[in-house]
Amino acid sequence: MNHRSVSAAALVTSAAALLALGCGTAGASPAGAAHVRAAAADSGARTGDAARTTWKPCALPTGYRHFFELKSAKKVHGDTVVRVVPEKCVVNTENDEDVDYTPTGPATSLVVASSASVKVLDGTRTVKVSPAWLTNHTLDNTPHFVYRTGAGNRVTAMREIYHP
Repeated sequence: MNHRSVSAAALVTSAAALLALGCGTAGASPAGAAHVRAAAADSGARTGDAARTTWKPCALPTGYRHFFELKSAKKVHGDTVVRVVPEKCVVNTENDEDVDYTPTGPATSLVVASSASVKVLDGTRTVKVSPAWLTNHTLDNTPHFVYRTGAGNRVTAMREIYHP
């Protein structure tokens, strides 16, 4: 193998490693390796080094498979329809109150089943409400929810997430 072939092979290997590190692998489980994000150093810090913070995926409650940010809710032909942005959630491994949500796709609309279990926060306690309640009320806490869907891709359960 000549010098050019070795250099090209090393370049391709390095690029593939960087791509895998940045995107992850399709077969990786959500509870796999922790994410690493460089946080900007404090403006008052004298060194120019960025602090390193490790992140891991947020744990989903049993039975739930997705996170979303609730943008709005309205009635359409008798059904409650929510406008949501799907997102992923990571938590700082050293400070569980430091949570970061990142959109994973464009906003979409989902129909909420009339019998769906909808739980929102009232202060720090969870309150069960009807799906129609969402159309006339403003959430006091965060607009982040976990949810699950059933037949016809209708939301069958959604629960607001509490963050201190």
